[in-house]
Amino acid sequence: MRRLVALLAATAAVLLLTASPAAAHVLLAKAQPNGDGSTTLTFTFDHGCGESPTTELIVSLPAGATPATRTGQPAGWKATTEPSRVAWTGPGLKAGAEAAFSLTTRLTGTIGQPLRFPTVQRCASGEAYEWTDPQPGDEHPAPSLIATGAILAPAPTVTRAAPAPPPGTGGAATLPQALGALALFVVTATTAAALVGHRRRRRPADSDAPEATTP
Repeated sequence: MRRLVALLAATAAVLLLTASPAAAHVLLAKAQPNGDGSTTLTFTFDHGCGESPTTELIVSLPAGATPATRTGQPAGWKATTEPSRVAWTGPGLKAGAEAAFSLTTRLTGTIGQPLRFPTVQRCASGEAYEWTDPQPGDEHPAPSLIATGAILAPAPTVTRAAPAPPPGTGGAATLPQALGALALFVVTATTAAALVGHRRRRRPADSDAPEATTP
């Protein structure tokens, strides 16, 4: 009986040790919309690499996210922002000491789309956990969330330029238009002059002479 209890205890200890990395993964604990299209993401963990404290945390941003504009970290830690990731380094966080790291970015995508943040956790001993697996149930799942309308940045408004008016509908007259107007003027003037001359020819030559009287 004692041997059976000891065997069961040993088996349970092995199972806990095997599951501990997956059970103690880095979490995306909070996604806070800021009302200006940006979202502040908070990552937490409370473990090191066994007994070795954590000295670095690197979070990669999903495709379409903008570089982080603000960061938050425990006292003594500093953040280095790159276009597609944020890296925090510090004096070391021992197992059991819960820590929170935050970054502010603009997320793009579609509602219902999973957004993953592959993360690397490095420790003072040189060991590291790579939390990069795509599914939450995997051994080393990447921190992730499901996109909602509240956390996604609004799509940019596309302003279309008004089409240019076709020739002849406005603006300065073109050369063909000017020539056409000139030709119309010449024809009109010529026609008017011809009418005036014709009327003059039809007047009687003696229209101004006095009428003859009958005896």
